[in-house]
This record gives sequence, C-alpha cells and structure tokens, in this order.
Amino acid sequence: MPPRLVLPTPRLLTLDAFSTIYSPRPPVPDQYSQIYAQHFPTHEPIPPQLLSISFRKAFKARAQSHPNYLGGEKEWWTDVIRTTFTIAAADAFTASSAEQVSGLAREVFVNDLYEHFNSARAYMLMPDVTDFLDSIHRVPTRVGILSNSDSRCRSVLRGLGVLASEETTAGLEPGAGDLDGRTGHAWITRDQDVVLSSEVGVEKPDARIFEAALANILGDSGYTEPESPEDDPLAVANSVWYWHVGDDLQKDVLPIVDALNSLKLRCWGAVYLKRQGDDCVSNPGGEVRLTHGGRVIEATDLRDIIGLWTDGVEVVVE
Repeated sequence: MPPRLVLPTPRLLTLDAFSTIYSPRPPVPDQYSQIYAQHFPTHEPIPPQLLSISFRKAFKARAQSHPNYLGGEKEWWTDVIRTTFTIAAADAFTASSAEQVSGLAREVFVNDLYEHFNSARAYMLMPDVTDFLDSIHRVPTRVGILSNSDSRCRSVLRGLGVLASEETTAGLEPGAGDLDGRTGHAWITRDQDVVLSSEVGVEKPDARIFEAALANILGDSGYTEPESPEDDPLAVANSVWYWHVGDDLQKDVLPIVDALNSLKLRCWGAVYLKRQGDDCVSNPGGEVRLTHGGRVIEATDLRDIIGLWTDGVEVVVE
C-alpha cells in the first residue's frame, strides 16, 4: 500500500491562475470569432480554426519582441489582437475583401475585445477549484496567486469569486478573511496576495517572481536557511515551507526543481497539476505521485490532494 503523506501547514500556498484556477469559456479563438461577428455582421466570418493559428503566431511574436508586456499591457494586447486578425483575414478573405481587413483596426472593436477579457464573462472556474480552496481555507495558511499575467487577472478573479472586492474587505485586518473564514464568497482578500508578472517585472520561470511572492504576501525575504532534509523523499516534502501549484512544467515546476542549490528557492516545493488535454479536463480519483526527491507532487485534479495538509493522501513515491 502506498504511504500516506501528511504535510505540515505551509507558510504560504500559491496557485497559478490560467488553466489552474480558471480557463476561457469558450476557447479564446471562438470568443474572438464571435466578437468579430458582432462588430462586423456584414463581413465574412473568420473561422475559429484560423484565429487559433494566427493567435498563436501573434502571441509568440509579441512575447519575443516585448517580453512580459513590455511597453504596457493594453498596447501589448492591442498589437496581439490586430496581428491575430490581420493574419487570419489574409487567409480567410480574397484580395477584393481589403475593406474587411482595414476594418479590423477600428479602435472600438479592438478595445471591446480587450475589455471582454477583463471580466469573468470570458472565463470559467476549473471544476476542482472550489472544493480545493474550501478545504485549504480550513488550514491556517496564507493563500495567494502567482501568475504570468497582466492586471486584468484581478478583475477576472473578482468576477469568479476568488478575490474579494475592495468593498467586501473594507475595515478588515490584513489576512482576516484567509485565516478566520471566507470573507463574503471569496477565498483571497487582499490585492497584494495576487502577484502578477506584469507588475513584478519578471516572469516565471525566473526565481525572482517567487521571491516577490514572499515579499508581497508575507513580507518575508525567504532567505532563512532551512534545515537540511534527509534523503528520504517523504522527509524532503515535510521540510518544504512554501508550495506553488501550477499546470505548466516549464514555468511552475522546473524553477523549483532546478533551484536545489539556490538558497532563494530551497524552501519551495511544487504541486504539478497535470491537466488532461487541450481542454484541461479535470478527473478526480487519479494517482498522486511524489517525485524529484520529494520536491514535487504530481496530480491530475486538485481534489485528489485536498488532504495533503489535513488527514493525508496516499502517494506513489518515485
């Protein structure tokens, strides 16, 4: 029988946002296509399949030329939107449809599309998030968001009920909602508990964004030398002070794995949420694995790790 892992209460638990907490509903290309059709009802439609391809090209090009929203987040996304539709329109329309392509640059259309993703109407909570956050709320730890996102992330989190509004938290002592029960319907009460790459100035996998999370959320430098754990993976997992949960191996997990010799991330562990497929399907009841010498916990559904900090979870040690 696999061993049962019960972890000590962490000083901090952070979660990635996109594809961990929420995902687009419906997929981004479908929403782009729908909003285009609303603004240009007399134009030929642009299929989501074309927009999916052109969006990836536009996003990649902008991320390379202007990393981490360099130049301002709205200007950054405005360029992505215009490039996405220009590429897609060139593939979808004939040369005689140049008027349609020129219409794509209309400020109202671009602004409306940008603002559409500034609210919860464009997204849905992942199906395992509510149960997980409810369970974590019974553990006396600080919970935060650590995301390679721009400031719209907070609006989305508020709309989805994850982050409390300023009116809800007025008059509360810092962290009161986190440790003493949910404030209103939200799990996270302070704006500073949402740490965004666009504001910090660095993106995951840069170790400095994890340092920023400690400074912003805990007021902690995180430089205190931890006790040297044993070689036993279970002992290593029990020595972790801070856990980060995310679905991206390169950005959420490997920075922590690769920092074994770095004092700055020595106290961190990662929960690798291996969402299934492009739709990030969530299926509870999967196997939970302890890997990378005890520094990483792998699961396919957040509900499968609910007991990690309470009554324990059976894990396969690799």
